[in-house]
Amino acid sequence: MSALRSALQTQPRPVACIRAFHGATAWQRTKSKAKYTAKRERTEARELLHKMSSSSTSESSTVREFLSQGKRRQGSGPWEVWPQDDKIDEKFARKQRQLSLEQFRSDPGVHTRCANFGVDKATFEKWSAEFVREASEEKIEKLKASSLVPKLKREGQKALERFVTNQFFAFLSERAPEVVKNLEYLRKISDMRYPHEWMPLTRKQPRRIIMHVGPTNSGKTYHALQRLQSARSGIYCSPLRLLAFEVYQRMNKAGIACELRTGEDRRLPNFEDGSVEPAGYSALGAPVTGLVSCTIEMAPLGRCQVAVVDEIQMIADQHRGWAWTSALLNVPAAELHLCGEESAVPIVKRICATLDEDVEVRTYGRLGALKTSSKSLEYNWKRIQPGDCVVTFSRKNIYNVKQTIEAQTGLRCAVIYGGLPPEARVEQARLFNEEGTGYDVLVASDAIGMGINLSIKRVVFTALSKFDGGGMRPISVSQTRQIGGRAGRFGSGSEIGEVTTMAPNELKLLAQSMSVQPPMITAAGLKPTVEAIETFSHQFPSVPFSQLWPMFRDIATIDDEYFLCSFADQEAIALAIEDLPMSVRDRYQFLYAPINMREEVVATCVRRYAEYVAYSRQCRVGMVVRMPKAMPTTRDALKIFEQWHRAITLFLWLSFHFPESFIEIEEAMEMKQQCERMILDGLAVIKAETKQRAKKTIEEFGFSTTVKLGGKASKKSAAGDAGEQRKPDLQSILEMLSAKA
Repeated sequence: MSALRSALQTQPRPVACIRAFHGATAWQRTKSKAKYTAKRERTEARELLHKMSSSSTSESSTVREFLSQGKRRQGSGPWEVWPQDDKIDEKFARKQRQLSLEQFRSDPGVHTRCANFGVDKATFEKWSAEFVREASEEKIEKLKASSLVPKLKREGQKALERFVTNQFFAFLSERAPEVVKNLEYLRKISDMRYPHEWMPLTRKQPRRIIMHVGPTNSGKTYHALQRLQSARSGIYCSPLRLLAFEVYQRMNKAGIACELRTGEDRRLPNFEDGSVEPAGYSALGAPVTGLVSCTIEMAPLGRCQVAVVDEIQMIADQHRGWAWTSALLNVPAAELHLCGEESAVPIVKRICATLDEDVEVRTYGRLGALKTSSKSLEYNWKRIQPGDCVVTFSRKNIYNVKQTIEAQTGLRCAVIYGGLPPEARVEQARLFNEEGTGYDVLVASDAIGMGINLSIKRVVFTALSKFDGGGMRPISVSQTRQIGGRAGRFGSGSEIGEVTTMAPNELKLLAQSMSVQPPMITAAGLKPTVEAIETFSHQFPSVPFSQLWPMFRDIATIDDEYFLCSFADQEAIALAIEDLPMSVRDRYQFLYAPINMREEVVATCVRRYAEYVAYSRQCRVGMVVRMPKAMPTTRDALKIFEQWHRAITLFLWLSFHFPESFIEIEEAMEMKQQCERMILDGLAVIKAETKQRAKKTIEEFGFSTTVKLGGKASKKSAAGDAGEQRKPDLQSILEMLSAKA
């Protein structure tokens, strides 16, 4: 009997197959005579894994996550697994540099942009060959392997490919500046080495900068907010609308007038007795005269006494880091309080040193203990307990995991993921947190890392890597610690939080991530100003707007303290509105709309909304949004409603940036609230369907057991041998369903 078949008799199928696959792989690499047997064993394990992956259960989703992580030759396909930071060394950097140099010379996009700059094919071939040779020989300072290691850790392979093109134009400016017309002037326009000079008003304001750093659940933000509460004027800058709204409510509940400003919502101070404080708040563009709670992108730049910037470590985020950099450089507060991880301290100090500003660091310890389990759950879903939060990194997996837990344990699950409207996430958190609601377990994505208070006893990771759009990438130490740190009931420092994994082979990695500090942040994100893009566009009147941004990036000059944030999301929007007669400033505004262009409904609405702006017409939300009348009763229908909600939210966001085009806001608010109610109703129905399906499946195939459904035990009779009492096994149910089909 093979080792695989032997293991299948004693272990859960995914565990047995994955262990057999790893074991056979290691065996196959030896010079043993049994190499052929090992190859056959490995093939057998992989075939069974693929077979399991085709079903629609959480067991299969676990298997699919494993299969997607199978290492391929570097650069051979989109499912390449990016290594952990400690594996990214100079040898790895040289390999990635070579791949990027090859990609640079053959990339049609690079050829097109070079042609836009006036570099013909022959000239490109000549100078690119020279450039590649010198880079490979370590003669270009910024492309030396030692210089690329931190960039690869921070930004990954795609950013390196873009950086290679940028360095090619820097190379041309030194060796052959005559090749590109007006190259020196273009490089002056795109010079981003001095972002602190973009806001002269702030440089005239003496600032005291205080950093509050510590792990999750250490009270760092609480202390900063206490100072904000006592200020005459101030702002709270949040990474999420949820957090901004929470602070808005907390301040007003305490009788402290606080305004709310997010991309799609503006609210005056609103006290518990229903009264509002209109004085000084009606003009949204006015200087800060009271307290304002806002999302980081909406931070007002008027002078104030105290400003609090939360989650300062997101200054390194590839997509939104520019907003934290802008707040750090440009908010003219007498006291600027920065809250977040200790990893942000060095970069903040380096940036502030260029401003001649000192930084005071206050360090906080975690209020409750946190430990890593000594054993994983080994894919045994029956080990899930009330108070657990099971973390998985895709919407589909969330519902598969939820269904499996409810079928195998009888515990009811709430769900939280980024696609849910904030209001729905708050309601799901309430169902999980409060006693007596019947919801025992939370199944969530990394959306729980910040923003919602959750009463979690134990965090269970189904995987420690996620798909980032280009391949599977391990979640960072910072992400792991932030998600895992949610374990331990909030508000109770006496309880011990616990973290563990489903996969046995990932427990050691989890323990390492939880025990070390995140790597220090080495650079902060930037984005070009609208004025810079406008000036740049005047030099290329016939070049499509979607190509202007990559061209700007190609020749931009940036200091080591900064990096240009990713343009991938904005490029999709730019292409969608390419042919519309819009000004550069209006296009720029659309680029930073808070949307995901991979969603069909949202992408369609973006185009429709842009048409109203382009042709100076007025738009009501009902002219674009055609929301279904019936509430969603399936996962796919729910997903469509989530997209319609984001389309309505986008309308509200645009109404503040283009008030002359987007009108009748009250109608949009009513539709948004209606959509939220239907999503919440749909979540309840989908849960009920799952519960009934589990019950019906067990009854239909005659399993004899005591099944706990919705917190109550009910006895089921056996249809087969009365002497044999069997518990319902998920795989057995799947096999019998397949046989019936």
